[in-house]
Amino acid sequence: MKSKIRWLRISYWAGAIGDFALAILALNPEMMEVPSYCYPMGLFSAVAFSWGVMLILADREPLERRWVLLPTILVGSLLLIAVLYSMYAGAISLSGSRLLNLILYPAMIALWVYSYYNARDIE
Repeated sequence: MKSKIRWLRISYWAGAIGDFALAILALNPEMMEVPSYCYPMGLFSAVAFSWGVMLILADREPLERRWVLLPTILVGSLLLIAVLYSMYAGAISLSGSRLLNLILYPAMIALWVYSYYNARDIE
């Protein structure tokens, strides 16, 4: 049981750290491959930061709040789709940071799915 809780906590913290990093990176026009700051960058940054806080709060009661991983899986999947579509549409290039996204997003999604599935039978 302790191992299952540990996986939940790892999932929460990995997601929170990733969200905080995204919140900071989203405010950097160079990283977002746009010429200057634009309003949606600030909106995304606020949402990413808030989601990170939510994941940290979920860690306070990991079993009771494991449901938080379900919308987190959805958001991570949608972010991956957004990156893939943006590359397909030519809006962004396949640079080093985008290649890293194509590795990290699926890895994070797999971690969240595993942790949620692994803890499903704990009461």
